[in-house]
Amino acid sequence: MTEKAGNARQRRDLILEQLRGNGGSIHVEDLSRHFGVSVATVRRDLDYLGQDGLITRTYGGAVIGNLRAEQSLREREVSNASAKDAIARSAAELVQPGSTVLLDAGTTTGQLSRYLARIPGLTVLTNGLNALNVFAEADTDVHAIALGGSLRPTNQSTIGPIAESVVRSVHADIAFLGTDCLDAHRGISSRTLEQNSLKTLMALHARRTVVLADSSKLNADWSTYWAPLPSGCTIITDDAAGSEALKPFEEAENFDLSVVELEAEASDEDNARAS
Repeated sequence: MTEKAGNARQRRDLILEQLRGNGGSIHVEDLSRHFGVSVATVRRDLDYLGQDGLITRTYGGAVIGNLRAEQSLREREVSNASAKDAIARSAAELVQPGSTVLLDAGTTTGQLSRYLARIPGLTVLTNGLNALNVFAEADTDVHAIALGGSLRPTNQSTIGPIAESVVRSVHADIAFLGTDCLDAHRGISSRTLEQNSLKTLMALHARRTVVLADSSKLNADWSTYWAPLPSGCTIITDDAAGSEALKPFEEAENFDLSVVELEAEASDEDNARAS
């Protein structure tokens, strides 16, 4: 039903109400239909609210408040680096030679590509430019396939219909997914709907799905866009967050949890160097 507002100020107040009642996010087209005004008018309203710091503009819509500033891929690579490496090494142990792998974009998945490059006979389809660079420079027989699509420079990934069409053409042995936040009930999250859509499709086109998330992402709730965890998937994380943070995931019945012990990993590395 179309809702009429007396003037622009009233409409903007109603837009905020719509956002609050719609889980904190909404699309321009939905607001246009709701208020019976043009898309251009809605965009001007959103720009005005954004200038006041009340909302954050997103691709095709808006979210309430301010999103956490997105770091570049290079900045995220040095954050929790030891945990990401330990998680990547654990994940690589799940891959058999000759497998077909769907590899999501991200820093932990990018680190995983360094271990996948050592496994013979793999076919790896990925939307991560960092992973493609690893395979391009490695002396390996990995058959790397770029998913293609629209470039998202901040996290050096490709997304959109072209990438999704390639994923639909395969059925992989295993898919490795990254995430911005991880919640036992809401699932995995991304900065955009397009990223979530590709992750969901990767999970549908793989016999097994593995989510890689260092402990800083456990129970984080700042994200707007969420996708449910695939039933029966495996989550690999580290123990730095502590038992309370791990508890919701240990109690859940629809997926398996694997926890890498960072102190043990560090001791193994020290012993290896000593020998």
